Amino acid sequence: MSNINMRKSLSEVKSKFEIQFSNSKYLFILSHMRSRSSVLSHILGSNDGICGYRELHKSYVNYKDVVNMKATLREEFKDEIERSYLLDKILHNNQEISKKVVDITNPKFIFLLREPESTIKSIINMGGTRGNDLYKNPKDATNYYCSRLNRLSKLAEFQDRDFIFVDSDDLVKKTDFVLSSLTVWLGLESPLTSDYKIFTNTGKPSHGDPLKNILGGKLIKTSGYSNIEVPSKFLEKAQLSYEICKKTLTQR
Repeated sequence: MSNINMRKSLSEVKSKFEIQFSNSKYLFILSHMRSRSSVLSHILGSNDGICGYRELHKSYVNYKDVVNMKATLREEFKDEIERSYLLDKILHNNQEISKKVVDITNPKFIFLLREPESTIKSIINMGGTRGNDLYKNPKDATNYYCSRLNRLSKLAEFQDRDFIFVDSDDLVKKTDFVLSSLTVWLGLESPLTSDYKIFTNTGKPSHGDPLKNILGGKLIKTSGYSNIEVPSKFLEKAQLSYEICKKTLTQR
């Protein structure tokens, strides 16, 4: 074995050892853009038993990726991370969690889905607000949504780990029930509430929801986008992906 490969191997063993003998637990939100994942992650991250509230834009392919996740969260939350869930959310297909990382961390997963029309309209609105031409286009916004839900379906289909499904609309319509269910499922000492903290990077682009509603500090139902039209052919395609994914998530 070359010196480079030996160093890599030793680094991997060291990272695995650090994870195995840590008191930290791991929690991932698996979802798509504009699913209310930012407000959910803020609600979770405001609880004393959870560290993390934003999108870290990481893949978790090897043990070192998990150690880097801990280092990122430790910088912001200090020693709190040792007795808490470490939280990240994954919204894009270019970010992965490998089987070996799942096997060693034994994480919990929250699958979060929002129905197609309001999601796609919200993606288009965000694209217009941020000047992102890709997401201003109904076709591209729909393709992202369908592609992401197809991936979530596959993740859930082969997922033998501990996960829970949350309907995004239930989060605003049945808030107490959803938050109570998550509190029990996670075994938290204090209950989750619809009020949440405003953190250092709340509302900043690339860290989660860049729109101003997230700065309110409380879960609210926002108005739709009646000014945005999505052609029926795109909505029909998105609806099919949604129904397949939701069925997969709720059958277990």
